[in-house]
Amino acid sequence: MTDNTNQINTRTMILEKARHLFLSLGYHKTTMRNIADVAGISTGPLYFYFQNKAEVFFHICNEAFDYLIVDFRRVASDDSHAGLRLRNIYYSYKTFYYQEPQLFEIMHLPTNPMLGIDLPQTLEETLKQKSQELVKIMEGVIQEGIIRQELRPVDPCKLALYLYSVAEGIFLSSRLSILQQCNVSLDEMIDTAIELIGVGMIEFRAESPHVSKAGCLNSSKPT
Repeated sequence: MTDNTNQINTRTMILEKARHLFLSLGYHKTTMRNIADVAGISTGPLYFYFQNKAEVFFHICNEAFDYLIVDFRRVASDDSHAGLRLRNIYYSYKTFYYQEPQLFEIMHLPTNPMLGIDLPQTLEETLKQKSQELVKIMEGVIQEGIIRQELRPVDPCKLALYLYSVAEGIFLSSRLSILQQCNVSLDEMIDTAIELIGVGMIEFRAESPHVSKAGCLNSSKPT
């Protein structure tokens, strides 16, 4: 095994151990010493891989977003009906929620104002861009669907933001046990959202106006 492979394995192990610490102790109570201890290394090697705790936390969140982005793009690249692709993106997000609950939880910690996690601006901005990328992928599917007259001629960016917001709200309700208190499962809620949203966005008319391919997430405001 090469030194480079050893370094990659050590880095992966550090992030995995740190993930458990951040969720059990909280961001502010977790220290670099804690991370080194659970990883079974001294602080010297730890600082070789990461400059500080914020950087460790950032890379965990960043990898979670990268995982989702790859999966969203895979689903979006299919040549099926745009409505089906958007539905499958929802299912992909749900699968991630079930299969990677720790990653799902930790990637949402920076946006929780109650926790007061203050990452360096460059790291925080990168995570925001990754979050926007998820929306932009859905926006692209919507644009294609409108051009192909599969979806109603609505604002692609607004619909993508709406879909993303609905999904986040449903997952938050599940994490807060609101769904469980109402005897509604996450699967049922996702299916209900897909059904209700689908009725409103599927195109039943023969014609759709031209839709600009310039997404609002990366376009400037009109002057």
